Amino acid sequence: MGFLASFGDAVVVLPVAAVTLLWLATLVGRRVAMTWCWAVLLAGGATALLKIWLSGCATPIDGLESPSGHTSMSTVVYGGLTLVAASEAESWPRVALGAAGAALVLAIAVSRVTLGAHSAIEVVVGLVIGGAALALFARAYLRDRQAGRPIWPLLTAGIILALALHGHSAELEPLWRRIAAALRNATGLCRA
Repeated sequence: MGFLASFGDAVVVLPVAAVTLLWLATLVGRRVAMTWCWAVLLAGGATALLKIWLSGCATPIDGLESPSGHTSMSTVVYGGLTLVAASEAESWPRVALGAAGAALVLAIAVSRVTLGAHSAIEVVVGLVIGGAALALFARAYLRDRQAGRPIWPLLTAGIILALALHGHSAELEPLWRRIAAALRNATGLCRA
């Protein structure tokens, strides 16, 4: 399970997101590329802000202490890659690509619970955040979709990056806790 979880780490998904941005800016257009940026920022930013808030304040939902960033970022990044690849493919490969992308995202989500890194509710929150960001991107991408764009450079670069960076970890949880503590000390936020 740790093998699967590693594909959702920020060290892996952010470079894959950057390659996707480059492909979108080059072959699709600036507006869709900017929407991709907003989608990735929405997923990462909302997850980070919620992690900081929950780290510094009492949680309103039992079992929700830190939403899964691996899950939210995997949903938007691998979901976005899947959307792009499936949109450019013929009918039967489209189904296979969609199933493979969904399986990867779900496998990363399940791995977080199985490893004890997150509760089921934290993974669901990650899926909701990532899904909302993916929906933002999907709307823009599908509106400007054109047939015949070469998808293999994007998929090849994404796979190579993911495999090359796999196993490395950003270890961001301590950062979110330090930010929460600093905010609590500076502002008195969530003090009893």
